[in-house]
Amino acid sequence: MTKGDYKKPIVLSSLSGAEDSPIVLTGTDAVLGTKLKFKKYQATGNALAAAQEAGGEFPGLYYLADNAVLVLRNCQWITIEKLSFDGCWPTAVYLENCQHITLRGLKINGGTFAIGATGVTTRHILVEDCDWVQDPSGNGWELCDALRAGKTIEKELDGPPSKLWRDIDWVEVHGDWLENGKRVDIEHDARAYDGDFFRAWSIAGYVVIRNNIIADAFNGVHFFNQVAESIIDSCSRNVLIEGNWFIRIRDNAIEPEHYAWNWTVRHNVIVDCYLPFSLQMARSGYFYIYGNVAWNVGKPGPDKDEHTRGQFFKFPTDHYADGPHYVFNNSWVLRAPLVKKMRFSNFVHVNNAIDYSDSDPDVTAPFGGNFRDAAPAGYQMEAALLFEAKHFTKAWQYLGIQFDGDVIHHPTFPNDVNAAGFPLGAASLGVSPAFSDMAPGRPDGLKPLTHHPAVDLTLLLPNGDKVTATQAQQNQVGAWQGSDLIKVEDPIFWTYWPGKQDAREVT
Repeated sequence: MTKGDYKKPIVLSSLSGAEDSPIVLTGTDAVLGTKLKFKKYQATGNALAAAQEAGGEFPGLYYLADNAVLVLRNCQWITIEKLSFDGCWPTAVYLENCQHITLRGLKINGGTFAIGATGVTTRHILVEDCDWVQDPSGNGWELCDALRAGKTIEKELDGPPSKLWRDIDWVEVHGDWLENGKRVDIEHDARAYDGDFFRAWSIAGYVVIRNNIIADAFNGVHFFNQVAESIIDSCSRNVLIEGNWFIRIRDNAIEPEHYAWNWTVRHNVIVDCYLPFSLQMARSGYFYIYGNVAWNVGKPGPDKDEHTRGQFFKFPTDHYADGPHYVFNNSWVLRAPLVKKMRFSNFVHVNNAIDYSDSDPDVTAPFGGNFRDAAPAGYQMEAALLFEAKHFTKAWQYLGIQFDGDVIHHPTFPNDVNAAGFPLGAASLGVSPAFSDMAPGRPDGLKPLTHHPAVDLTLLLPNGDKVTATQAQQNQVGAWQGSDLIKVEDPIFWTYWPGKQDAREVT
């Protein structure tokens, strides 16, 4: 594409390249979109959300996501790279029933959705080296520029955050009448921000999202799976999320909903996120979350905002596990609990290093400030679910929950937690992981000064194979293993990704 502004939508339909010769759309000086500012679109977005609410649906712009500046329908082997998008409300790029699509090196400014994908035949989507600043009212682009230049971002993190992070109440973006008792306010709400960097509606899967920067946004990666029961198992499978930066995310960094299988989330950096992992699924299995580093230290929202502390993991009311969910060898600095309430099945939390930036033990207790409350006697399902509406489940043996080998620097851990009925593993330690520098935004600062041996961990893969993840004699607690983040074999689907130059490549 030649230099210039492209304000009208571009639709690519039924175009097909080939594995060795994909169609490439590129143009470093091309800008797609109307450059419309949020303030100019705010009332329109609110009115569209109110219309959805009036029809009995959740008040959002999700139903209009196909109104995009760049649309690909029924396309294969297309590469979109080095384009800029500015003021694309609601959507910059939209994929429908597409396969083998690469989105690389895109700069996306504003918009409800940076990338939307739909269709049960949509698969093999690679998104890499893209930057999205949803609300550019702060210094989000300075953060992106510094990271792309290979710099650390301590200085930029002290700069002005966006209005979305600092001034807008969470309810004004994502509240609804049933939960919050608040109708859409067309003049004052900010519903156009209720979107994601990558939003998938019931796609097959085979999605790799790597080395992207998402800053000053409401959500990061968000998958829905709401297809007919007969094909549920064929959607939201095989997802790899690695090497991304999530900075000042007002709601969730990573959120699979309903049903999902075989996800690997590794080596990501999360700097200030209200609720990093929302795992509210009815069924799921074979999740591998490891080698990530995070700081949840900044308080978002205005003073009266009730959604400012959050938790690190959000769980569903009930959950069935088709396989294990491993969370191992991560390093976090938190100002919120790990999990406050609800339940999750087959959840293995091992070898993680956790410290706190908030000294109030009641509000930072790993399993919520009310963790000492006794669970109902007998623990019948109806009574259990009622209790778990405000408490993290204590039915660990029944659900297959394990916490072991974690080093968590909290006065209640592990003795008080064990005494309250949470059966922590014997290798759980309540000491400081001794991070060398807890300043947000420096991943190598979460290298420990003290060596805490890891516990042995063997991973079960979806095909029945087993892989050794950690060994006590070789590995230590936390994401860092010496000068490198912990490594485990690549997912099979990524090893043999079509179009890869070398199927043996190890990330």
